Amino acid sequence: MKKAFVSVIAIIILFSSCKEKNSSALLTNVSGKSGEVILVIEPDQWSSEVGEEFRKKLSQAHPALPQSEPMFDLVHIPYNAFTNIFKTHRNIIIAKVDNQLHEPKMVVQVNLWAKPQIIINVLAQSDSALASVIREKGDILVDRILKKELERYAKNYKKYEQIGIAERLTQKFGIRLTVPKGYTLDLDTTDFVWIESRGRGGMVQGILVYSYEKPEVELTSDYLFAKRTQFTKKFIPGPTEGSYMAVETEATTFRREIKVNEIDVIELRNLWKIENDFMGGPFVSFSFIDEKNNKVINIDGFVFAPQFDKRDYLRQVEAILNSVQIPVHEPAN
Repeated sequence: MKKAFVSVIAIIILFSSCKEKNSSALLTNVSGKSGEVILVIEPDQWSSEVGEEFRKKLSQAHPALPQSEPMFDLVHIPYNAFTNIFKTHRNIIIAKVDNQLHEPKMVVQVNLWAKPQIIINVLAQSDSALASVIREKGDILVDRILKKELERYAKNYKKYEQIGIAERLTQKFGIRLTVPKGYTLDLDTTDFVWIESRGRGGMVQGILVYSYEKPEVELTSDYLFAKRTQFTKKFIPGPTEGSYMAVETEATTFRREIKVNEIDVIELRNLWKIENDFMGGPFVSFSFIDEKNNKVINIDGFVFAPQFDKRDYLRQVEAILNSVQIPVHEPAN
């Protein structure tokens, strides 16, 4: 059943991708706010176990934020209210029971009514089967919608890329990052670069890139955080004498190992603080091995936004991190 379930997803994604190329040029742009998801579901299902399973997955707390924020802002729309005004929304989940089905299906469509849009149809033969598939496969929903959110940021960044910063990072670290306009190169030393964008209300979004010799020890979370603080203590001072950026050791660390553009990455999420002061916020970091030069390269995105929710600001810097590539140089003839 698991193989069949995954196969359906793969087939539909391929079909939808072909359709997107042919018709997306005629579509309007998506509506709705970043991080918002419309769930089309009958009212009795919304108030039952089915709705509860959707809420557990889609409204779960986003990892490593200073105040609790949901993974997505979930909006319930009954079928009879799902009119054209909602069909252009960026993220749509349509839940439906069909007693003719033999097993659950998750059908992914893109750019059906608007662009760049994702629609995920979750189909099952009964309410209990629908609740079960969300409980067991709901992480697929979260992952697909999150990737689409990051893709939207990345596509926009590519249009307004700071080519000079990208070239400097390639020259210095042998990597490529898509950094959009609004960011400036604030500090550039031998093995450390600090790029920053400032916004309303004192909001700061920062990108740190730094490298060091590959150690003989395992790249544990504690080791990577200690190296981060070693660099930030030296290069990112706080507002008062003796203060500096450090990792908040009392917070819970989120860690996973992923592949980003064919690079094996250790992703870490936690909170940063200003030692000997009262500033702080969330950060996400990517660490990977540069085998050619026997180095560890770290790309770190952090946010300081004391007056605002931080989830979407963090996703914006996360989209920059996810653009990382190691350029392939063609051999000279």
